[in-house]
This record gives sequence, C-alpha cells and structure tokens, in this order.
Amino acid sequence: MPLKILEPLYKKIDTINGFGPHTTTVFEKLCGFRFLDIILHLPNSLIKRIIIEDLQELYLYKKIIIVGKIKNTWTNYKKPKISIVTLEINKQSLDIIYFNVNKPWFNKNFIKGHEIIVSGELNKKGNKWQIVHPDHVYDKNSNFKIPIYETTYPLTSGLTHKKIKKAITQSIIELPNFKEWINIELIKNNNWHSFYESLFKLHFPKKLEEINNIRIYRERIAYDEALARQLALNLIRKFQYKSLQKALNYNNTIKDKLLKKLSFQLTKDQNSVLETIYKDLSSQKRMFRLLQGDVGSGKTIVAFFSMLHVVENGYQSALMVPTEILANQHYNFFKQYEEYLSIKICLLTSKIKKGNKNNIINNIKNGEFNIIIGTHAIIQSKIIFKNLRLAIIDEQHRFGVYQRLEMSKKSPNTDFMLMTATPIPRTLVLTDYGDMDISILYSKPKNRPITKTISVSIPRIKEVINAVSRAINKKNQIFWVCPLVKDSEKLDLAAAETRAKYLEKYFPNKVALLHGQMLPEEKEKSLSQFANQNKPILVATTVIEVGIDIPNATIIIIEHAERFGLAQLHQLRGRVGRGTKESICILLYDQKIGNIARDRLSVMRETNDGFIISEKDLKLRGAGEILGTKQSGGQMFKVLDISQHEHLIKIANQDAKLILNKNPRLTGENGDLLKQLLYLFDQDKAITLIKSG
Repeated sequence: MPLKILEPLYKKIDTINGFGPHTTTVFEKLCGFRFLDIILHLPNSLIKRIIIEDLQELYLYKKIIIVGKIKNTWTNYKKPKISIVTLEINKQSLDIIYFNVNKPWFNKNFIKGHEIIVSGELNKKGNKWQIVHPDHVYDKNSNFKIPIYETTYPLTSGLTHKKIKKAITQSIIELPNFKEWINIELIKNNNWHSFYESLFKLHFPKKLEEINNIRIYRERIAYDEALARQLALNLIRKFQYKSLQKALNYNNTIKDKLLKKLSFQLTKDQNSVLETIYKDLSSQKRMFRLLQGDVGSGKTIVAFFSMLHVVENGYQSALMVPTEILANQHYNFFKQYEEYLSIKICLLTSKIKKGNKNNIINNIKNGEFNIIIGTHAIIQSKIIFKNLRLAIIDEQHRFGVYQRLEMSKKSPNTDFMLMTATPIPRTLVLTDYGDMDISILYSKPKNRPITKTISVSIPRIKEVINAVSRAINKKNQIFWVCPLVKDSEKLDLAAAETRAKYLEKYFPNKVALLHGQMLPEEKEKSLSQFANQNKPILVATTVIEVGIDIPNATIIIIEHAERFGLAQLHQLRGRVGRGTKESICILLYDQKIGNIARDRLSVMRETNDGFIISEKDLKLRGAGEILGTKQSGGQMFKVLDISQHEHLIKIANQDAKLILNKNPRLTGENGDLLKQLLYLFDQDKAITLIKSG
C-alpha cells in the first residue's frame, strides 16, 4: 500500500466524470490508469497562438485566436460529410470546416448571429480564408479563455488531446506540495524548482519565462526519477550481498584439465574474467555479476569453466537460455567433454517428452546431474535442485531488476550471473544493472577475420544471388535473413517462406528454411541439413540471432536491413566470421529509406566494434528498444531520457550511495521523504528490503 500522503494519486481515472472502462483501458495502454501515471505523462510539444483582429497573409499557417460573428452555417451530407460555419470578421469571411461532425453538437454550438472565439491554424484555399477542425471554439461571453501557450501530448488510438488535458487537470489537483527530499545546494546550483512547481509548469505554462524554463523543469523531474532508481538499485545490492554462504575452494584443477582438451587458447580477457569469477565464488558473499561480451568474444566457454568450478566443489550449476536452438547447441558442446571431465549433464526444455522429463527432474532433485542446461523450463516451481550454487542466465530473457531480485530469493545461497551478447551502453549499465558487478570481454580469439559489411539496394538482388552461387561453388555456407515468416498484405517486406521458394529456383535442393513457427522436429531437420552442408543456404527469420554457430558460413544476407536496430544487425552479422575464412555481411535495403535508417547502415559498414555500435544505437533508437521494454509493452522510464540526462544519472548514483551510507534504512523525516520518492516512481519494492532487515 502507498504512503497515506500518496493515496489520492493512486486513484484510478475512472473516477473522473465521463471516463468509463474503455477510456481507462486506452490510458493504461498509453501511460497508466492512475492519477500518478497521468501527472507523469509529460508534454512532447507546445502550441503558441497569436491573437489577431483581422485576416492577413502574414498570419497564414500560424495558430491564431480570433473573434467573429456567425454569418451562416451549411452541411453537405454526402460522404465525406462536410459542415461549414462562415464567420464575419471586419467585413471579411472565415470558413470553419468540420468533417463528419456530430449534427446535434454542431447545431447547438453554431447559431446564426452569435459571436464566437475560435483558434486553429489559418489556411487559405483560393480566395477563401479557412480553419479546418479548430482546436478550440467558445461563445464570446464564455468564461473560458483560450490559452496563448498550450501543451500537447503523446497520443494513442482512441485518445484526444481534450481527454488527456481533462485527465491531467483533474489529476494534478491531487498532487501534494511535497517537502524537499533532495539536497538544497543541488537545487540552487541547477536553478531547479520544487517537484510540485516543476510538474505544474510543465503541464500548464502561462508566461514566456516559464516556456524558456521548460528544460529546467523537466530536468528536475528526470533527476528525481534517476535518484529513485539508483536508491532502489543500491538497496537491492545491499540485500543481495548480505547473505553469507560457504566459500568454494579456489583451485584450477578442472580448468587445467579442460584446457588440455580444447582446440584453442583462452584470450587474455577470458582468463582475467574467470579469475574474477573464481574470486567471487571463493567469497562468502553472493555473486551477482553481469558478463558482457561482443559477438564472438567467447562468453560460452567462460560460463562452462565457471560451472565446472562449482561442480568440482560438489554443487550443481544451471544455464538458462532463451531458445531451444541455443539450449541444444550448448548441450551438444558441453556433452562432448562429459566423460572426459567425469561430470553429468542434462538438457531440460518444454519440448522434452513427459516421461523423459520426469526422469530428468527426479535426477536433478537427487543430484545425479551436475550441470543443467535449458530454457525457462528450468525455473518452474516443480524443478527442485539438490544443491544449486551457480545460476547463469542469458540476457535475451530480458530480466528486469525486480525479476532478478525475485529469482535470487528462490535460492538464497545461489550465485548469479547474467550473460549478454549485446554490448550495453555505459549509461544503461548504470540504470538497469547497477545492482550487479560488471565483467567485459573485449578481445576476440586470434586469427578470426573481420567480417566485411556492404549495403546493396533490393533491385540489385540478382548480383547478390551471383555472390551466393560463387560461395556455394567454394563449398561455403550462407545465411539469408528475412524480417517476416509469411507475406503480409499490410507490409511490403520479405517473408522467409516466399524467399526460400524464390531461391529454390536458382539453387534446387540447396535451401533450408528456419523460423519460430515450425515444429521442433522441423527446426532440427533444417538445422541438421544446413550444419552438415546438405543444404548450404539457410533462409531464416531472426530466430538465428543467437545460438547458431557454423564456422563454414561466410555470407549473411539481411533483407530489409533498414528495419532492424543496430544491435540486432550486429548480432546477426556475428553468425558469420566464426571460422578462419573471410566473411561478408550484405545489407539489402529498400531505396526509399529515411535518414536514420541510412545512418544505421553507415555505422554497420564503418565498424565491427559492438560497444561503439551500442552507443550509436542508444542515440538513434533509445533505451526502450535496446533493452526490449518497448517491444514488450513496458516503459523503462517515465521522464528520464538516458541519451539527454546521462549526467543526471551519474549524479544520482553518487547521491544515492551517500544517502544510504548515512541512512541505510531510510529512517527519520528525510528517510520518509525519500520513501515518498520511491513510491512516486514505482521503485517501492525496494522498501520491502528495508523492512525485511
């Protein structure tokens, strides 16, 4: 339950007159259905109007406010239905035009001879002055004054600015004028105003001075959100690290044994990261570590060595991955060392038959299996481990901060590592993984060639097919990636099934197909045909983004590359160049693309560095796209813009640490105020950690 002072802000907007279930649902989709959500739904632009008394060319295409007398009204009932109000203004005429407007409303509000105030964009058709669908119309004698400055908001289908303004006007009445929870010096140095004043003036600016200060008002609220996030992350970190457990023996016996068997040497970064992980596991504090690495930097082998270290100490390890394809690949890779290392490995996915699955579950419980590899099936409630000590989770599950916290509660003695094949920009690491320690794999194995990237317009596809033909003659393999599974009437994009049929004409019996809608046995068959080179071309959707390792693949074609984000393009490109042969990535693009899409293609041609690409991706797309919150319908932040407010995040991080060093349980008046802040930005789950001790 929220604090008493915040209870009014937690009311649902269906308490507003005229807001029924449908309106509430639409608001929930846009920003949320509480008064608090509405207040934090900030404007994205501003209308500036000018008051005029007559119609002149210099006012064309500007937002105006003008008074006129209704001279005539007229409605054409043919489709589209057009209703026109003609105003007389100093012997001039102005037509107010509506399409498909409600007849009773029109007749009630526009009566011949009445004077009205109208605002909208002034246009001219021939010699006729007009305003199409004005934004405000009122009787001249009305008490309402059309604002000179008016904010506009992000919308969604089913909502108008009028409804949003009504919701905000009603919601902000409930906003308390809170006591200040942040450092007064910080406020002075940045010319900030109070939380209440900043929000109010963002929604309802009235003076030019307030318009000029909009950036400052927004910055203040953004800092508050950053501080709430950093306080929560630091509280979570304190909670996670407080648990004491038996330290593991620190030795390299099993590591040395496996190194003798491997056909390659570990990189400097791999060795360094492993030493850090071993030290973590040898500590009585729980490990919470994020392992970042660029495509092809060797995270899998680091995970394997880490799991073996735990097994050597008599405990179980689990690796959870996002897809069955990736689970099978890891299982097959680890399995080849099972007998040599005297370990027992099992695979657990939802597709395993019930009888086999029950046997696997029982053997996990009794400790028969040391290493468990699988999909999300691993964390189901019926899965009981005998002595799980290390859980490694692939980032593609996109676990949020509180999901990670809940998972850590399931087994308080388990060390935890999150792996990501997508390099995360520095600022995002601070905002979404600040509760974890960070390890990074920069270097890649020696003798691995850099994949060349070129962009080719779709009309030149025959040239690409010729390149594919030459590669096949050299006994090489090709990935061909399409954005869709089947053709869509609404989207003019390549579909995998259609492209596979098209390529079959040129390469009979040489094309395999892979997408997420296929049955498991169909996927396995296609992958097998491709892996053993019976079919050297694999046409696929982005299902191959992770988990497909074919050293002989030298070409990847990404169709409609302009539709993909940089991070995803980089991941897909990483499917080739995994052997010793020269490789190429061909970005097929639509000629009719915008500047941002062109920028993305340019970045891909210029660099193979995933960390540079991630920073560029953040600027071009935003944090929600990169971390997957946008696709999943989530919203990472309400006000904070990571690309604009990076400096605020760093300040908030430092401030949060200072606050919790002085007041770790958030007690006293200032502690209560900071708890209010946590509730305001939905970080209040962290408060339960304080209560639990």
